Formats: sequence, structure tokens, C-alpha cells
Amino acid sequence: MKKILLAIDGDNFSEGAFEFAGKMNEVEPIMLTGAFIPEPYLGRDINVVPVFMPIMESYAAELLERNIGVFKQQCTEHGISFNIHSDISAPGIYDLKKETRFSDLLLLGHEKFYGDLTIYGINEFLATVLHQAECPVIVVPEQFTFPESVILTYDGGASSTHAIRSFSYLFPQLCNKPAILVYGSATAEEIPELEKIKELASLHFSNLKFELLNADPRKYFDTWLDEIKSPIVVSGAYGRAGLSRIFKHSFIHDVMQEHKVPVYIDHR
Repeated sequence: MKKILLAIDGDNFSEGAFEFAGKMNEVEPIMLTGAFIPEPYLGRDINVVPVFMPIMESYAAELLERNIGVFKQQCTEHGISFNIHSDISAPGIYDLKKETRFSDLLLLGHEKFYGDLTIYGINEFLATVLHQAECPVIVVPEQFTFPESVILTYDGGASSTHAIRSFSYLFPQLCNKPAILVYGSATAEEIPELEKIKELASLHFSNLKFELLNADPRKYFDTWLDEIKSPIVVSGAYGRAGLSRIFKHSFIHDVMQEHKVPVYIDHR
């Protein structure tokens, strides 16, 4: 049984993220831990521009209790084992990063998670959580189709290889779906370390193809992805340095914004 962490802030309960957890539970029973976080804090390690948003503690408690009630009801209706973690008395002490350290996977509904604090299309709270998470993360849109194919984004580096490997461990049931390992470069003539990545990935993915896109992935990956049926995109894109810059310009950010597909992220 896997421990899945579902992070919910304030009054923003993500039906999409919960639905993904429910689909996982249908395949294999999970323990779903609801992490309920008062707005607008995530913990001591958040390095974003402060947002002044005075919220009375009683009002915050009411919002959380309402979401907790919805969470309990839906878990019961879907037969999902669950735990609840929350701390409304001292939101600055609540540490989502530490929660991820003791979880197998974090689920986030990226359209809801601090969506009301998004500025110029960039959600710095979401970016920070993706950067700091100590377990893999799946960001889920509110409307999606559960994966019928897998896109393994590969850049030849350690982070993307790690993400491919960890995805296969967490989701062996998806490894028999059609899968494409894709490398995008406007200049490269071949996939880096092709024989090595083929040797590894082919052991985990039974229906795997390899594709070299002779194009800048930030410009053309979106168009290419439109042709793929109900994918989940696997990426190690969010490194530990320069997160804000990476998040603002990464093609994975564009995928989350433009496509209604789940994205699996796991950096080393």
C-alpha cells in the first residue's frame, strides 16, 4: 500500500487531484493523507514574495473544516483509507516539505492550488512546492482523462533518467501502456546515451518507442503532444537551482497551462 499525500490549501479542494487518487485506489489500495494548509502559508522554507492576506483564525478554521468534511465523505464513498494532517493554529510551522519526505507521492490540483494567488500566469507557491518536494509529484488538472499512454521526456541528464525510473516503480500498471521516450533538440542528431537509456527503459515499459524531435521542445512540444492520446507526461524538469526561472520558461510549465493532462515530476 502506497502513502499518497493530497495537499489542499484554504478553500481550494481539487476534485481533479482527488479523482486521480481514486483511480489509483481502484488499481491498488492506497493510504490517502489529506494535508490541509491555511492560506497563504506553506511553511518556513517558502521563498516567495510575501502576500498580505489577513485571515482571521476562526474563518480559516471554518474553511479547513469544510474541506476536511468533503475529504472524509469522498474517501468513505470511494472506499479509500485516509488520514488527515492539519495545523490551523500556527500556519507558519506547518511544513509540507517534511510531509513529502514521508510520502510516496504528492498530488496537487495545479488549477486550484493557490490559484487565487497566481500572478501573470505564474503560481510561485506551486513552483516552490515542486522545487522543495522530497517525493515525486503529480500535478493534475481539474478535467482530465486517466492516462492511456506515457510520455517520457528525456534530456540525457540524471534528473530525467531518475524520473523515468521512479515512475516505473510507482506505476507499474501504467508501464504496459503505449509509451514514447522523447528527446527534443534543434541541433542534436541522436538521442544521448541511447543504448543505455534503451536498455533501462525497455525493461520497465513493454510497449516503448523512442523519438527524436529535431526542434526546440519549448516551441514545438505542445504541438507534438496534441497528437498523443490521453498521456501522462513524465519529467525531471524542476531542478534545485534557479527554480523560478525554470518554472517560468520550462516547456513543462506550458504543458500544465495548455494541456489538460497529468504531469509527473521527480527531480533528484
